Amino acid sequence: MMGNKVTMTSDCIINHWLLDISSASLIHQQTGEQRRLGEYQLKLLVVLIQHAGQILSREALNQLVWERRVIGSNSLPNAIHALRVALEDDGKQQRIIKTVPKKGYILETEFCQFQRRANDEEEEETDSQLLSFTPPTLPTIAPVEKNEEIDPISAATVSTSSAKAIPSDAIRQRWIKLFFLTLLIFLALLALVLRSALQEKPRFIAMPVESVNQIRLLQLTHTLRDPGTNQQSLPKELENTLRELDKALQQRAMKMDIYYSASGTSLNLTLNLQSACGHQQLAMAIFNAGDQPEALSKLIKSETERKMNEMVPCLP
Repeated sequence: MMGNKVTMTSDCIINHWLLDISSASLIHQQTGEQRRLGEYQLKLLVVLIQHAGQILSREALNQLVWERRVIGSNSLPNAIHALRVALEDDGKQQRIIKTVPKKGYILETEFCQFQRRANDEEEEETDSQLLSFTPPTLPTIAPVEKNEEIDPISAATVSTSSAKAIPSDAIRQRWIKLFFLTLLIFLALLALVLRSALQEKPRFIAMPVESVNQIRLLQLTHTLRDPGTNQQSLPKELENTLRELDKALQQRAMKMDIYYSASGTSLNLTLNLQSACGHQQLAMAIFNAGDQPEALSKLIKSETERKMNEMVPCLP
């Protein structure tokens, strides 16, 4: 569980660069130079500032910044590199944003300087104004002069007309309309419930691969996808690669689950490696995977081997 976050009620200055969230940019305090940040670069820097001095793992940063979206394996390192360049941080010395091997990244607190925003008091005044409320004024009735004579017949007529009730037929019509409107809403909700109940829920099914014991290939079924995407051919295309990885996993006493599904022309893959000492997970979105099966096999093999090397070996 993460520690207490720094509330972004103050402007943060890192290595003479002021983070201006409203313009998504860094502004140099001496030269006035402005450097704009991308959407996820800005989110990443804010998250690092909120957890300054804490080591954040790759999985934690992917969840906080990309909110569990399917991203490539280089998305986070590329964003870290872009922030280092923008903050004039040396990629080798890593004075500001450091890479902690096999753990994640950390933003050093000594480079974070916070200053109170000039408009904080104005915002408080604005909030107090929004809380103010002026009660509506009631209509005034003109007083009757003492010498003015009131016709009792006229007064009785006015009193009777103002006290007229709504006809019973109108009330009946309103109730009928309300009944039919409620009935239509109920029928619409019932149709949605029945449609959802009759549809088969998406689920993963295991795709058999001959002579492979340490790897499970799981396909997500019953999803909306491009009819031209042939997911059934994936086990055949990866058969040789999976056999090679199966031997390597068996030597290291590891197992791996591969979850995959297709959406349009892209292939979504999630690799989940497990051992007695820990686990590693990698999510990838690959475009036009069906056009280059050899490149797909090479990518899965290299990324799996990289994740295997990142896992801490089990001590005897």
